[in-house]
Amino acid sequence: MTEYIDLRKLNREELFRLRKSVVRLKKKGCAGKEIERILHVRSNRVSEIWRKYLKSGAKGLKPGRAGRRPGEKTLLSLTEEQAIKQIMIEKTPDELMMPFSLWTFQIASDYIKREYDVRLPMRSMTNYFKRWGFICKAPMNRAEYRQDEAFTRFIEEEFPAIVRRAKSENVGIYWFCEARVSGNISIAGAVTARGTARFLFFNGGISQKKFILLMKRLITYADRKVFFVAANKKAFRGENVRAWLKNKENRIEVFYHPTI
Repeated sequence: MTEYIDLRKLNREELFRLRKSVVRLKKKGCAGKEIERILHVRSNRVSEIWRKYLKSGAKGLKPGRAGRRPGEKTLLSLTEEQAIKQIMIEKTPDELMMPFSLWTFQIASDYIKREYDVRLPMRSMTNYFKRWGFICKAPMNRAEYRQDEAFTRFIEEEFPAIVRRAKSENVGIYWFCEARVSGNISIAGAVTARGTARFLFFNGGISQKKFILLMKRLITYADRKVFFVAANKKAFRGENVRAWLKNKENRIEVFYHPTI
C-alpha cells in the first residue's frame, strides 16, 4: 500500500522543492497517476500544484507564510458562487475525485479550498448554503410536523425505542429530508438530530429510484449500520424499495413516521 507524503508536515523549503519536482515531471508529459507513483503525492495534490503553476508560474509554487497575508482572498465572488452551486447540483463528491458519496458542509468547504484556494469557516459555509437554498430540515425540526398529533405521538411513543436500539447496537440514526432548491431542482438528504446533513440533488421530486440511490450512497462510506427514518409514503416503502432493502439488514433499516 502506497504511503503518501503529508504535505502539511513539510517545511517551506521541502514543500517548494517538491512542488518544483511535480512541475518538472508534468512538463515531461507525466500523468497525475504516474507522478503520484514517483513522488508519493496524491494525484489531486499534483493537479492543485500544476494549476497554481499555470496560474502564477514559478511564483505560484512558493509556499506562503503561516497565517493570513494582507489582501488574502477570504470570500467567494458571485461568479465563483454560481460555479460552485452548479457543480454541486450536477456532481457528487466522488465524481469530483473526492472520497465521499454525498455532500456535507465540510466536504463542500474542502472542495472550495481545493479548487479556489479559499478556506471558508463553517459559519460562512452555513451562510452560503442558506443563501443558495441548500438547506433541508429533518421533520422533527419543522414546525408543521411538531404541530401534528400523529407525528408527536410517533416521537413520544415509538421513536424512543428506535433510539434505545441504536445505542445498544452502535447504530447511527438519520432522518430523510427534502426541499426544493430552485426551478425543478430538489435537495434530498439524510440528517442527524444534531443537524449534520449528507445530501445530493435531483431533478423533480423524490421517487423510489431516487430514494434507493440516496440510501445506497448513504451507506457507501458509513462506518457502521444506519437507521433511516422516513415518511410513510410509497416513494419510501414501495415494492422497489422493499426489494432493495432485502438482505441489507446488517447495513441499513428504514423506519416510517406518519406523514402530514
